[in-house]
Amino acid sequence: MVVAHDGESFLPATLEALTTQTRPVDHFIGVDAGSQDNSARILTDSLPAGSPLVKARARGFGASVRAGVTGEDALPRRAGDPTTSGNLPTVDPEIQDWIWLIHDDSAPDSGALEALLEVVETSPAVTIAGCKQLDRDQPRRLLDVGLGISRWGERLTMIDVDELDQGQYDSRSDRFAVNSAGLLVRRDVWEDLGGFDPALPGLGDDLDLCWRNRLAGNRVVVVPTAKMLHAPDKVRSIAGPLAGRRAEVYLRLKHAAAWKVPFVALGAILGSLFRLLISLVAKDPAFGFGQLSSTLTAVFSPVALRGSRRGARRTRKVSRSLVRPLMVPRREVWAHRRNLLQAAGTSTVLGDGSGVTAEASNPSGDSSDDFAELAAPTRTSSSVSAVIAVLATAVVALLGLRSVFGSGALAGGSMLPVSDRLSGIWAHATGWWQDLGTGMPGHGDPFDLVLWLLSLLGFGTPNTAIVVLYLAAMPLAALFAWLALGSVTASRAARLLGALVWALAPALQVALGSGRAGAIAVHVLIPLVGLGVIRAVGAGRPRAEQHAVPSPADPPSKAGLHGVPSWTAAAGAALALAAVTAASPSLLPLAVVLVVVLAIPLGRRARTLWWVPVPSLVLALGSVPAALNNPRVLLADPGVVQPFQAADLWQQALGFPVAFDPMAGANGFGWAANLLPGPWAFIAALIVGVPLLLLAIVGLLRRGRRGAIIRTAWVVGVLTLATGYAVQALPFGVTAGREVTPFTGPFVSVFMLGVLLSAAGGLDWMRSVRIHKTSRLRVIAGPAMAAAVVLVLASATVATTLWLAPRTVGTADAAAGESGATSDLGLGQAVLPVAARTLPATAADRGNSPLQERTLVLAPEGNDGAMSATLMSGSGMSLDQLSAVSASSRLTGTLTDPQAAPDDDSAKDLRSTVAGLASGQAIDPRPELARFGVSFVVLQVPEGVSTLAGRLDGVPGLAPVGYTEAGWLWRVTPDTEIKDAETPNEFTARVRLLDAEGETTSLIGSHAARVQAHALPNGPKGRTVVLAERADPGWEATYDGKALESTTNGWAQAFKLPSGAGELSIGYSAPWSLPLGILMVLVFAGTLLLVIPIPASRRFAARRVEEFRTTGSAESVWDIDDADGEHLQDEDDGDAPLEGTSGAEEHKS
Repeated sequence: MVVAHDGESFLPATLEALTTQTRPVDHFIGVDAGSQDNSARILTDSLPAGSPLVKARARGFGASVRAGVTGEDALPRRAGDPTTSGNLPTVDPEIQDWIWLIHDDSAPDSGALEALLEVVETSPAVTIAGCKQLDRDQPRRLLDVGLGISRWGERLTMIDVDELDQGQYDSRSDRFAVNSAGLLVRRDVWEDLGGFDPALPGLGDDLDLCWRNRLAGNRVVVVPTAKMLHAPDKVRSIAGPLAGRRAEVYLRLKHAAAWKVPFVALGAILGSLFRLLISLVAKDPAFGFGQLSSTLTAVFSPVALRGSRRGARRTRKVSRSLVRPLMVPRREVWAHRRNLLQAAGTSTVLGDGSGVTAEASNPSGDSSDDFAELAAPTRTSSSVSAVIAVLATAVVALLGLRSVFGSGALAGGSMLPVSDRLSGIWAHATGWWQDLGTGMPGHGDPFDLVLWLLSLLGFGTPNTAIVVLYLAAMPLAALFAWLALGSVTASRAARLLGALVWALAPALQVALGSGRAGAIAVHVLIPLVGLGVIRAVGAGRPRAEQHAVPSPADPPSKAGLHGVPSWTAAAGAALALAAVTAASPSLLPLAVVLVVVLAIPLGRRARTLWWVPVPSLVLALGSVPAALNNPRVLLADPGVVQPFQAADLWQQALGFPVAFDPMAGANGFGWAANLLPGPWAFIAALIVGVPLLLLAIVGLLRRGRRGAIIRTAWVVGVLTLATGYAVQALPFGVTAGREVTPFTGPFVSVFMLGVLLSAAGGLDWMRSVRIHKTSRLRVIAGPAMAAAVVLVLASATVATTLWLAPRTVGTADAAAGESGATSDLGLGQAVLPVAARTLPATAADRGNSPLQERTLVLAPEGNDGAMSATLMSGSGMSLDQLSAVSASSRLTGTLTDPQAAPDDDSAKDLRSTVAGLASGQAIDPRPELARFGVSFVVLQVPEGVSTLAGRLDGVPGLAPVGYTEAGWLWRVTPDTEIKDAETPNEFTARVRLLDAEGETTSLIGSHAARVQAHALPNGPKGRTVVLAERADPGWEATYDGKALESTTNGWAQAFKLPSGAGELSIGYSAPWSLPLGILMVLVFAGTLLLVIPIPASRRFAARRVEEFRTTGSAESVWDIDDADGEHLQDEDDGDAPLEGTSGAEEHKS
């Protein structure tokens, strides 16, 4: 029986081999399984006259054989049902009839059938016999000599990679199973067993048939003298590792004892999860997820599994334990797998293995050239330019930021100190209750996780780490830009100049001066995102020296180059993008759109690109519940909400995110204004931005893959700039009566990265024209390059001057003389060195005590008598304590039509309390301050300003402490003594116990209003426990393990407490906490596994081992990479060495 499915390239040779058997076939049956080629015609023309041809649907080999046996395309049936033989000839019952199964791609040796029949005739117990499988294209290469199976149901050939047939396995006889290609089965046994199991339409049907045959008391043998030439490529295309995994799990479930089935299913799922982890390390996540999906498909097929188990039980005549000795022992399986892994890791050796070719060291035959080569100095490493850029920008950073050097913390603009403990930062990052004022529901900002990671570098001193990284922002930006530029140019000069310009860009200078930590992070990290994306799609630029290596016929691929996607680069870009979008959430929608726009036209080459936005989206999920009520949460920048005036588009195109007066003078250029009054701010901005833009425009002339990257960079940059301009119509917060929109700095940074990559490509294009001997532009290319270098150096110099001038010699107003006002172009310095805590030591100590007392901080706003009031906890307000939920809570309405949000009861009570304090009237504020948990009051005014301070001195219950580094300080004194208070000065806490009359009877220790098993004595009826937090359904309390009834005390959360003694526990829970936490762990753990670099030869190791142990053949790394048909062998269509120029000369510049 010959089964064909799109096998026209194999069938003629297969049918010829069948007709030339030394023992002729008695009866032929042809089956065409839904072929789309000429297979059916070939079967009709080549089979002997009168041979039936059955048209079957493409449901797998087993279904096709069944159709051939029955004479019709059988409908779905239950496993194990006896088959009919309507298409087989009627024979004498005394004569044994045998069915020989042939694949369209399997050509038997001329003596194969005779050898098979000789064995079965001499051994009546043998009811299934199989052939030795050899590679059809390489007839000496073994595929399998019988099949083995492990205790886990794994199909095993136990053949080493590229093992040749030397007769070493000719002594094999009894095997657990044999390959279905050339399988000879006795007809009555076939009919009794019911043929192949329809639940196993692909790989594994032969294993199952032989397994059931064994359990029926029969033997299975392999006949090594019966040779079958098989095409492993076709086997792999229809029976890869996914089909193998499903088959092995299904077989284990089918043949396990009933009580073992649940444990086998659970073990299979856990094993698939482990395989997923291994595949992530091997940079083949598709394989891992496929293995998991195949396992789940097999496990969750209860109906099919029940029928299969029933059929196997019907034909089983011996115990399951009798076939166990035929299974391959665990040690042999592990040893075989280890050998396959070692074979998979063998790298291709070029030349003598030293990394250089013989041609590079052989004499040229020209003595002058040889001596000149010896006398020529060795080229310095390309990394020298990176070192120069880092050191130069480090000097500039230390000069400009020397005022914060050695400080304990930073504050000013949007900057605040961070919490002094890593645990505090982590709690703010992962908590679902915002500890600001009287609290509000909402998840911590994703940027808090970035702060936590950065704080790890401080070894327990987070603020020190932040200060160091603040000083290192410029050098780090230079280094990362240098790395990214390597993807578009090999020119050291271009990379050096680009790194300097990027590190000294106004976007970074403005962010540093205004304390916008998010914008700083975006500017530093966005080059890594660009580099990762370029390499993720295989568009990276190889090192120059790789051009000297000749390309072998089957070259080893390297991920990230020549069109080979890189999962490592994609994972790196994903992590960098997660940090970037956490630092500037308004970039996330744009990033997702850009990934989709880039990925769709690239097809399979961009399969790695789809992972890039996943971690960012997972991080943003925590903000979704709050965003459902107020979408502005997704737009808020991290840090203190600060108003700014966005620059016009032309100013942003020059690299300046904040508006400036172009007609004003420029700081640092006062001497020029004295000599010649004019719009020096405008001139300085042009000098800074225009050179890079001109070079970027020239870069559009570049051809080939590098040209495509440049054009893509332009598109991304322009779209980002337009998006940054559009979001200025979407305010997310309000401060001092002004609406605040997302900061334009991150958008300008992304635009400037596109310009920078394009400018580097433009410089490369001019270089290629200069060395092109036949180009008519060659004459002007050299001077143009020199002019471009001078202009770029001038741009970096002017940018440095604009930034350093006000920081070294003060503002330029005095120097400008009569020229009028000057502009700092938004480059002023608002960040100053401060102490790590923002509250006086005494108040901070009480804030960190078990009672978690708060401090009320008052600060005048403007000259109209307005005053701001802030409730601070712990050591004071910290950068990680701020949140997008809080920043956006002061606006309501639609995104484009914002309205001021009305005050809730908590805000109204606080406003009323502050008004009473500032009125100068003898109003006792202690009852209200106790409800807020306030035990200290701070007035932030200069020491000499005492009008308001004098009024506060006369407020009942406020005891003046004196002037501190944080301002004037008052202690709130108790009006009544609390019985169980540790000191007489204690009168309030974040959690209090009240009696039925509302009097405080006890202060309860807590941590951020969470209470853990606090023991309480007996008390009167009607008592309640009150939190100094806004009431919210997420608050939960238990007393001796029993849930307490939730209530309110005005705006505050409270719980009704029974009169008996017990242990009190209070906490806050959010329904999304656990699933989101699990999802974050899985996504980031998988991304970290993907980002671990491994040798190129180890990629796809798990896939290749599974395929080889299953089919006897596996693809190489290059074969898998080349499956897309999109390899780009040439490094760049438009940048190959030009006429008369060697590759070495091209990479010298």
